[in-house]
Amino acid sequence: MHYESLQDLAYKLRRAKANNTLIFAPNTIGKTRLSQSLKEQNPEGVMLYNALVEDDFIWDNERVVFKMNLDSELLSVIVTQGLDGEIIKNFQRFTNERIEPTLDFASGEITFGVYRGDDNPIDGIKLSRAEESIFVWCVYFTVLSEAVDVLLEDEELCSTAEYDALAMVVIDDPVSSMDDMRIITVALALSDLMERAAQLDLKFLVTTHHALFFNVLFNSLKSKQLSKRACLLQRGVETGWELEEQPKDSPFSYHLSIIGDLERAISENKIQRIHFNQFRTLLEKTANFLGYSGWTQLLTGMNAPILKSILNLYSHDRIADTDSFEVYDIHKEALKTEFSEFLKNFRWAAVE
Repeated sequence: MHYESLQDLAYKLRRAKANNTLIFAPNTIGKTRLSQSLKEQNPEGVMLYNALVEDDFIWDNERVVFKMNLDSELLSVIVTQGLDGEIIKNFQRFTNERIEPTLDFASGEITFGVYRGDDNPIDGIKLSRAEESIFVWCVYFTVLSEAVDVLLEDEELCSTAEYDALAMVVIDDPVSSMDDMRIITVALALSDLMERAAQLDLKFLVTTHHALFFNVLFNSLKSKQLSKRACLLQRGVETGWELEEQPKDSPFSYHLSIIGDLERAISENKIQRIHFNQFRTLLEKTANFLGYSGWTQLLTGMNAPILKSILNLYSHDRIADTDSFEVYDIHKEALKTEFSEFLKNFRWAAVE
């Protein structure tokens, strides 16, 4: 369906019958603006997570302190409901690490350390970008979980009226910079929460450009037999936007999006570690779609051996958390040549 403006689309989504809507959209389409439009149309009724929420958190590099905007709407809820312990618990659950946050919400300052139970604690740790992304998500996820739990309470026993106006949860790309294992963990935890909320009159809208996140969330909701609407959002041919229903977990739209991201990164000479992970995702989806036994069979060029090693290395859990891990020119060249070979040999698989 065609929409001339994101405001029109937001209005329609708020009134949609489906309680759970998943939208896959490439970068630069307008997902963040769409989520902001939804919030602006119903400020009290929408609980929003997007890049602007992430911007409420910044590092004070000199003091190694993670600072939270004191005017953040999430902060007042955390303080009022005493959710700091749950934030710490969720952070450690999603990271499987012994890093422990210390939260001082009076000053809006958060510090991190490793406490091993001995006399040698490590204080003042700066998180990797992936861990930072997980922490910010945990702040939001904790508040959202609390809201669902409260709304499920008996009205007479309800502990707070904080969430009475909540009508819609809007989540835009919560997994930026995360490695695949944590993306899966976040998607499964979110689907569990959506299942708990199924008996409420509460809508969930999740938008993302990340194929794995979309795929896991889609199939998890499907396995729980929860009603859902899956869509692809693209620019209109001349103006506006097109929202296209996706009745099944089809790979073609993911392929097109990832191919576009990789082509831009190569043409602008801005290849980063994430692009290697994207290419591996593309290879895995294509291999599965075409019936190959493994993604490495799709690498056929002269740099295939080195790129196989690089893709395995870059997708490794520990390496994926190291933002300072340098992308060497030889690795970039291997990606360029093998991606070009892939397009020649398999691009037909990217369209339905």
